[in-house]
Amino acid sequence: MKRFAFIALHAACWPVQQQCQVLSVSASGYYAWRKRRPAAAVEPTPLAWQVAAQRVFTTHAGRYGQRRLRAQLRREGYAVGRQRLRGWLSASGLRALCTRSSTRPPRTTQADPQAVAAANKLATWPAATAPNQIWVGDITYLALATGQWAYLACWRDAFSRRVVGWHVSESLHTDLILTAFNRAVAVCQPPPGLLVHADRGSQYTSEAFTSLLNRTQAIASLSRPGNPYDNALAESGWSTLKTELLPRGAYFADLEEARLELAEYLDHYYNTQRLHSALGYCTPLEVELHYLFNLP
Repeated sequence: MKRFAFIALHAACWPVQQQCQVLSVSASGYYAWRKRRPAAAVEPTPLAWQVAAQRVFTTHAGRYGQRRLRAQLRREGYAVGRQRLRGWLSASGLRALCTRSSTRPPRTTQADPQAVAAANKLATWPAATAPNQIWVGDITYLALATGQWAYLACWRDAFSRRVVGWHVSESLHTDLILTAFNRAVAVCQPPPGLLVHADRGSQYTSEAFTSLLNRTQAIASLSRPGNPYDNALAESGWSTLKTELLPRGAYFADLEEARLELAEYLDHYYNTQRLHSALGYCTPLEVELHYLFNLP
């Protein structure tokens, strides 16, 4: 079996239990396979880049596909070609997590026909050249074991793609985005003139959120009616999050587990460790540090 052979090949450099978990095989099955192998079978010694590739793949729990894996290997000094890396992944039986669509998802954007909505200022606004110039926000749904949904609101910085504030709740009430925004303000302390962009959901056109923006001296911007592309920057991260955090139709046990997992993923992984292709395969933290300290 290819996966068992791969585990045996890398057993000296990575724990068997962790490899079995990432590759979705049982440790007992692996050891049974070892006993069935011919005694004369000799495993070739892996190359240094293969050992590094296995470590990166396992460390990121299968979230890195060929391109992102290759980018990380290049950062570590291994110049591995695409075809060679792709062939190694295939021969090793390794496949990165893939996006799967959810059935009957709830609607997270419900406009208030009576609300006075701001114009789409983001369309003509200069691109962000520093942190805290433009924030984009959106809401998504997450499955719970109860058959219900949890709702996640995030605010992202357009310059670094960093998630600057987030909150998860079992309700789509306006407090969902207010809490996430207040957390972002408390951490980042943006200067007056921050452009805040979102879709036309009733939460973003509410009096409570409009008042909060005024107190923060921020400028409101909303997508045009029925045009999801106006908020593409905010929505682009949802597919990644669900693929990497809830793969293959998985779900959270309850709201508390969702909060713990999201804190680990967003604050300690997505912002500080995950390479982003839109950032030239840097992390959001690296982008902001390069800006703050004028690094090359």
